[in-house]
Amino acid sequence: MAIELPKVLEDRINGISDAELDFRGWTRDGMRAGYQRRLEADRNSPQPGDVAPDFTLELLSAAGARTGENLSLSSLRGRPAGLIFGSFA
Repeated sequence: MAIELPKVLEDRINGISDAELDFRGWTRDGMRAGYQRRLEADRNSPQPGDVAPDFTLELLSAAGARTGENLSLSSLRGRPAGLIFGSFA
C-alpha cells in the first residue's frame, strides 16, 4: 500500500513546472514514488523530540590526533551538544 504523502510534499509535486520535470528527467508519478520510498525507509528513524540513541566516540586533539579518551552522548544529557559528521582529510 502506498504511503499518503504530507500536504507539503504533494504541494511540491504539484508546484513543479513541466519544464523543470522535463529538465530533470522526472515525472510527477516518479517524484511521488520517490518521496514514498523515502518516507517508507525513514519510518523507523528517530523523530524530532525523540531521545537520541547513545553512542561513544573517541575524542581528538585540536590537531586531529587520536587521544585515547572517549565521550558518550549520554554524558552530555541536559547540556547543548552539536554533532558534526563528515570526512576531514
